[in-house]
Amino acid sequence: MTPGVAATALRGRGSGPGDRADRARAGQLLLGTGIDSLGSGLSAGAAMLYFVTMVGLAPGAVTLAMSAGAVLGILTPVPVGRLADRYGLVRVYVGALVLRGVGVLCYATATSYPAFFAFTLWLMALETTTFPLQQSLLGAVFEEGARVRLMTRVRAVRSAAFGVGAVVAGLALASGSRSLVVALLMVNGASFLVLAWTVLLIGRAAPDAGAVAGSRTAAAPDAERSAPGRPVLKDLRFLGLCLSNGLLSLHETVLLVLMPLWLVVELGLSPALPGLLTALYTGLTVVLQLVLGRLRWTEAATGGTLLVSGAFLAAACLVCAVADGLTAAAWQVVLCVLAVVLLTVGENLQMVAAWQTVFDLAPPERRGEYMGAFNTGSGVQSVIGPTLTHRVVLPLGPAGWLLLAGLLGGAAIAFGSLAKGAQASRTARSEDQGANV
Repeated sequence: MTPGVAATALRGRGSGPGDRADRARAGQLLLGTGIDSLGSGLSAGAAMLYFVTMVGLAPGAVTLAMSAGAVLGILTPVPVGRLADRYGLVRVYVGALVLRGVGVLCYATATSYPAFFAFTLWLMALETTTFPLQQSLLGAVFEEGARVRLMTRVRAVRSAAFGVGAVVAGLALASGSRSLVVALLMVNGASFLVLAWTVLLIGRAAPDAGAVAGSRTAAAPDAERSAPGRPVLKDLRFLGLCLSNGLLSLHETVLLVLMPLWLVVELGLSPALPGLLTALYTGLTVVLQLVLGRLRWTEAATGGTLLVSGAFLAAACLVCAVADGLTAAAWQVVLCVLAVVLLTVGENLQMVAAWQTVFDLAPPERRGEYMGAFNTGSGVQSVIGPTLTHRVVLPLGPAGWLLLAGLLGGAAIAFGSLAKGAQASRTARSEDQGANV
């Protein structure tokens, strides 16, 4: 770890919500998030197999609908973010959650392919919008010292609840009861409505409720209205950050797509191993998020931490390259466990530091728009990532893992450089505005 990260970035414990009202809002958010993620785990663990094995849809047709929905999901966060900036963050966020809840309730009753296709597009178009809206809400409602700490707690709760939901969904599928699986999908739909109610309560109780419930014009101070930030599509440096983040987000595809195929098909290891490694990843993520949330993050810290995260991600790929060249199964398993640990540490560092950086850089009056654009990077990687890993990395063997290590390390360096330039530009603009006042 670099001295900048050790001495500057992680400078002791960050402050949590300072009073009873803040703690109450934080508790409401964590409870709503937990219920929502439990429902999402139920749906994610059961939906695809349910429609293939119980409804009788063709696997190729199901994946086609999901691919089309993933492409649509790339296009929706920016316009929805603009709506949130203009008409109120809480209003738009609650509306998106209600639409997702109703969509899942309809999805659970779909028995024909046209209905399945339509509801899949509906849900996947909305899925990519609610996470950046939640990030914006957290940043708008809570004080600076509490944001990262609460964000890490949110992610820890999400991971734990999602894992529980996935286990329950697996048991329901194993029972062979179609009505039970439908009931679980409906529970997921209801969970979105619970989170929508929670968000509404938090927004109404926020100290500056107008900033999260009103329009951009009503919420922004006079100085910000007179010099609004650029639309995100005209901010080339920020778009570069989005692209770099998309490349760094390949760690999701590496864990969920590439490693299972590589472990079972290429190395010939037990099919049970990917599940055990996923459980290791989930448990370690919960612990890391709680630890990272207790640290204080500064602008200098986040840039250095992103470089460290890139080093961890690249190191995980290098370990896999070594394992690919071995023949002893025991050593392959040991190295795979090490790779997942490195990958998990790198991912968690990257997500926390990147979110804090982007929140600092986004113009306050366009925060929803910028957060939406930033999260499209993950959407892009979910479309191209499986093809890249399956068609390029796997066939090349150890060389493919080395290529992936270089890609992740280069993306981290690019992100850090672009963020540093954007922060310097923002500081210069602030000084110019101060001189002109």
